[in-house]
Amino acid sequence: MIRHFKTIYLPFLFLAIWSCADLYNKSNEIIAITASVKTIEAGNTLKLYCEATDQDGDKLSYIWESGSGSLAQNGDSATWTAPMLTGIYYITCTVADDYGASDVASIAIKVVTHTMELQGRVTNAVNGQGVSGVTITVSDSLIVTDENGDYSIQFMFDGEYDITGEIDEFCPYNGHFEIPDDDSLDIFIFNFSISPIPEPGEIRMVLNWGAVPRDLDSHLLTLEIEGETHHIYYGNRGSATVAPFVTLDTDNTQGFGPETITIKQSYEGTYTYYIKNFSNDETLVNSSGTIQIYNSPDCDGATIAVPNEGNGKYWYVCDIDGASGAITVVNRIQGLAPTP
Repeated sequence: MIRHFKTIYLPFLFLAIWSCADLYNKSNEIIAITASVKTIEAGNTLKLYCEATDQDGDKLSYIWESGSGSLAQNGDSATWTAPMLTGIYYITCTVADDYGASDVASIAIKVVTHTMELQGRVTNAVNGQGVSGVTITVSDSLIVTDENGDYSIQFMFDGEYDITGEIDEFCPYNGHFEIPDDDSLDIFIFNFSISPIPEPGEIRMVLNWGAVPRDLDSHLLTLEIEGETHHIYYGNRGSATVAPFVTLDTDNTQGFGPETITIKQSYEGTYTYYIKNFSNDETLVNSSGTIQIYNSPDCDGATIAVPNEGNGKYWYVCDIDGASGAITVVNRIQGLAPTP
């Protein structure tokens, strides 16, 4: 009788061990919490989304919480109405299955009481004329320039932004600007220019910057061409058909740019490119200057932002190898003009 009991006991023991392992509840995890916007005006609403997984594939429940404002929950999404006071607010989501596993995460939302309108004009970097039909992207906003090249985006907040501009037959533009925390400011202006795709063999340097300094000047020092070196700037705009085969295409003295120089035909040796703060009514560090260098035919080259430190009127940007088009970035602000 005892032997018979042992014979049937062991299979049931193995079955019990297997069943316990099979019933063990695995964890769940929040992958991300996202919001329709990360900055919102007081009293307005935004949408929240929680992406989560459960290793067992169990059904998950979602609990949203916030110490301020109001929440309308709808499973893995929620609508939050911001409070009337400015500040940084945290909204939390907890996910759980029916067997005790849970995870929690939060997202920070900035609430402001003042918004403004972003306005600007997109111009052709070579001739300075407005360009219509440019698709502009700023954060989650997308807009197309009108027939004059103008654009506007409402309900902008203070902070830093990346901006892009794209249209056929032009090189894509990538820039950056910062809207100051200033309750007296209702409109923020940001103009920029885009370059036509360079012709074969051309190298183009395009400078865009902010409202101040009013006058930044582009300078290019050439190697020896037909027995002579050349200095291209507003006092010597060059020529496309005779030496130095370099042109200053646009010269802007009222802020924003563009200041554009095009090497029409390059020669073996080094070209030196720099910027001078001519008006000197603001420092180069605070100019929001961005230079895009384009080679043909793919608009490859370099994007160079002004350094965030340094003193002096001169921004030594780079050297360009005339034979290969290779760019050696220097990106230094200094007190004296660069020399070849």
